[in-house]
Amino acid sequence: MGDDALELRSGSVVAVDTETLRAAAARLELLSDDTEAVRASLSEALSALYATRSVSASAGSLQHLMHRASDLVTRAGDLARGLRTMATTYEFVELEARKAAALAAGDTAAALGYTLRSQELAASSPDAARLAELVVQARPDPHADILTQLFFGTLPFGAVGAGVFGLGGVLLAAAKGFGLGAVPADSRHLRLAPEPRVTLRETSAGTAPATLRDVAARVPTGEPGGIRVERYAMPGGGRRFALYLTGTRSIGGPDVFDMGSNTNLYLRKDAESLAAARIALQRAGAQPGDAVLVSGHSQGAMAASRLALEGEYEITAMVGFGNPIQADLGPDTLQVDVRHTDDPVSALAAGGHDASIGAPGSFVAERSADPLPTLGDLRVQVHQMDAYMASAEMLDASTDPRMDAVRERLAELGTAASVEVFVYDAESTVSASSEDGG
Repeated sequence: MGDDALELRSGSVVAVDTETLRAAAARLELLSDDTEAVRASLSEALSALYATRSVSASAGSLQHLMHRASDLVTRAGDLARGLRTMATTYEFVELEARKAAALAAGDTAAALGYTLRSQELAASSPDAARLAELVVQARPDPHADILTQLFFGTLPFGAVGAGVFGLGGVLLAAAKGFGLGAVPADSRHLRLAPEPRVTLRETSAGTAPATLRDVAARVPTGEPGGIRVERYAMPGGGRRFALYLTGTRSIGGPDVFDMGSNTNLYLRKDAESLAAARIALQRAGAQPGDAVLVSGHSQGAMAASRLALEGEYEITAMVGFGNPIQADLGPDTLQVDVRHTDDPVSALAAGGHDASIGAPGSFVAERSADPLPTLGDLRVQVHQMDAYMASAEMLDASTDPRMDAVRERLAELGTAASVEVFVYDAESTVSASSEDGG
């Protein structure tokens, strides 16, 4: 596995207040005018000094000050013009994004309005129009890394490899084109999934996670159980919970964390794995409104995201590892998405949301877990939890200030007087024959 440095970001598009940029430009122009007045006064004083024909050391000082003032006038004017150009550039990019969203929604009238506004801006500021075009063209492709590595990784498989690579490209293009990766805050669904059989496998006393690696280590990866719930008895009598969900464990049932639930969750439908997560929380004593930290790997991260969107619980933090979606859980939930750019499952998020989402301190952490794939490598290992565990350790060692919010959430859980751990298994109550019969 590679040890590339993690990149932390809060969104692929920076929110910019263009009016603030223009206000700053106006202040710079006023400063430039004032400085020009000072320069003119210095020039008059120097001329008067020369007129007396008594040039002294003071004349050199005045001349130096005059040149400095002249330089400041030029620099302030250039900066003011640059700020105005950038403000218009950001408006161009915003209009382009709005036009794309309108076209995707079939609103051709709105798209035409955005086009006309862009044309007006282009006429008033050709430089900004050209710069905006370069910005849009240079926007990074969230699928570039994985597509490149999938191509070289499937070369040894010949026609089969070409088919795998082609199918991967189609799936990633669909994820991006249909906007499946970025789930909006108002996304809801009916609870239509059959109620699974949730069985308590073990209970024990535990401790709160102190690091992000501890969170990752609690995500179930084997037996027993695909669901772990921790109940914290807090000082003063309150309680909190943490929920950890496994990734996909089978192609088909009886385990509810199967490919059927995986597909349903990605297509924004109800799923048995999500229903099992609800039941497990309830069995562990969680009541509506209780504070819950949720985390999961792959399908488990999707189910945790969907559970958080339902709003039944106060989700204090959502930590996803290899999550194929990124859901906007609102401004009160700390959102941490750990992804590998060479993980085909993470790539299904299609970059997630452009703008920053979640509570202050929320971020996406990405790295290439294995930048030099071996022949025939279909990028399976980079999606496993051991690879994401290594990324979590790198984040724990990071000095990026955004990790402070993670440490604060975990430190609060660390004050618990006691921690109880519940591990559950969940099986489908729908037989294969009944599924085939509709």
